[in-house]
Amino acid sequence: MSNDHTLLEQRIRERAHQLWEEAGSPQESDQHFWFVAKRELDRQEAQLDQEVADSFPASDPPSSSVITGATGQIAAPPGGGEASNSGTPAAIDAAPVKRAKRRAK
Repeated sequence: MSNDHTLLEQRIRERAHQLWEEAGSPQESDQHFWFVAKRELDRQEAQLDQEVADSFPASDPPSSSVITGATGQIAAPPGGGEASNSGTPAAIDAAPVKRAKRRAK
């Protein structure tokens, strides 16, 4: 049995037990509460699936932004320097940082 299936069964079991207790813990009809719980969870899953389908895919970046630029390359940092997609930060002008530290003293 897959892990997802096991988790789903556990969620159904917990919800069915909750419904059974709310109904006063009747002796019969344990299957009834199982099916009601399953139907509720199926409905919730379908609603979540629809919400995800209607949303903008998180894996697709915007076509242009400050970070990616229009070409998808990392934009050059302010004050010059070169853009890089290597994962290594581009050169940063340290002069403004040094001046700010001197002023703070």
